[in-house]
Amino acid sequence: MHKATPGIPPDAYLLAELARDNPVALESLMVRYEARIYQFVLKLLKSAELAEEITQDVFIKLWESRAMLGEIDSIAAWMYTIGRNRALNSLKEIAARHLREEQFAALATLEADGEHDILWKDYQGLLASFIEQLPPRRREILKLKIEQGLTTEEISKSLNISPHTVKHQLGKSYLTLRRWVDEFVFFLLLGVLLHPVS
Repeated sequence: MHKATPGIPPDAYLLAELARDNPVALESLMVRYEARIYQFVLKLLKSAELAEEITQDVFIKLWESRAMLGEIDSIAAWMYTIGRNRALNSLKEIAARHLREEQFAALATLEADGEHDILWKDYQGLLASFIEQLPPRRREILKLKIEQGLTTEEISKSLNISPHTVKHQLGKSYLTLRRWVDEFVFFLLLGVLLHPVS
């Protein structure tokens, strides 16, 4: 349990007042918990700016959820959980951004070194391996799309199936491909699918 803050009523009372839309209750909870939430998030993110932003988000969320907090056993635990989840989401976003930056930087380096064709051949090889793992009918449709550049209507007539079936099977292939590779590789391979390189 938290230590009592001199001059500030217990949490249960403040939550009841918060549910009555009393902003003074929010201010009191901020006095009691703001510094603790900030230090907790700061330890996770090592960024004062992000820790301050997330701490503010926690109390905004507290105010927005004020009508639903009456049954909470510990408002402190609730706020720490919100802060932790926001911090973890920030870490994921930072990691994803760094990964994308590294990948695009690597691609730019390859292009600058004249290795773009090699890169595309590698990805076409990866795509060929993927296609071979598809069910026969889906593989046949995707090959007509890639190797012959046929439209949906042309594939439909060639295989004597409906355009809807062609679209459905292509969509399932793209979805499987999306799950098979990471986001960056997906868009490169999708470029091969839509714009085959001879």
